[in-house]
Amino acid sequence: MGKLKLAVAGETLFAARLAECIKKNAPEYLEVSSCRQFHNLSEFLNQLQPDMIIYEPNDSIQELLPQNAVKILLSCEKTPKEDSPLSIFRYQQGPEILRQAFQIYEKTATQNLVYLYNTKNLEITAFFAPGGHEYQLPFSISYAALCGETVKVLYLNLAEFTGMVPLLQDTEGENFSDLIYWIRQKKERFLLCLQGVLHQTDHFDYLQPPANPQDLYDMTEADLTGLLSLLQEQTEYQQIVFNCGTWNRAVEQILVHCSKIYCMVKESSLGKYRKMDFEQFLDKGHRKNLKNKIHYIYPSTANGGFAPGIDLLSQLQRGDFAEQVRRLTINPADTDLPPENK
Repeated sequence: MGKLKLAVAGETLFAARLAECIKKNAPEYLEVSSCRQFHNLSEFLNQLQPDMIIYEPNDSIQELLPQNAVKILLSCEKTPKEDSPLSIFRYQQGPEILRQAFQIYEKTATQNLVYLYNTKNLEITAFFAPGGHEYQLPFSISYAALCGETVKVLYLNLAEFTGMVPLLQDTEGENFSDLIYWIRQKKERFLLCLQGVLHQTDHFDYLQPPANPQDLYDMTEADLTGLLSLLQEQTEYQQIVFNCGTWNRAVEQILVHCSKIYCMVKESSLGKYRKMDFEQFLDKGHRKNLKNKIHYIYPSTANGGFAPGIDLLSQLQRGDFAEQVRRLTINPADTDLPPENK
């Protein structure tokens, strides 16, 4: 397990002295860094990826603070208001501020960073399509199958109405929602619960998606990060492949820790506009950190699609469609640029 990372952000001499004091009193497992210029804060946080941030009040930095960190305001008020952010009274000794910061972290970290260190050896890949794409499900399944030729892969579908159950010719049964419920209730029996919902193919394992889309909307950051932590600790999976349909805080938390995010775009004017909307969304605040992980791919329906009369699942694992997936993801080539860049 790596060190816990604490960042102190503030432009005053007090913030600088606080950072130095905390460094002197920090335990061995705590790494302390500071940023004294707010215009450099975005780059600083992107490089450090802190678990905790203690920051001075400044309206311009709110959107820069990453969601996947516990954020603590240095407040001038001893008694914070009910609707105020997490805060610590600033006019105290450094060791006392550090003690209170740990107390806040212990209460809130399970909702934010359950698996930051526990899953550092677990490769996480996600597929997302701004505005949707009919090939998102088969493309992500094919990718999981190709990766499963060399490593142990678990495929998780977090998208609504994708047709996954009939595609894989399953009968309806216990699914991803049931596993999340069991984790909340019986975390110590995780492996037994997992075996009850796990399905297998030749190259990858998977869970059936939630039968009710509302379960996707209600899923929390703690649910997904807790699941990934348990998968890392108690299973032999080396890679998790997510198919993400709904953008919410829980899914965004996963994307933050993905090594790659494949965004599927249609080769059309509408596809181009959706991509533009999505990029503008990513340009705001902490989401900028996701941009260097995103790989835009443009699946072709004319070349490398599905052949009629042949089992669909077999084509996802081999054949022309699988080769297109391999070319666009595992072995990308310059020839696969979007039309406007060719």
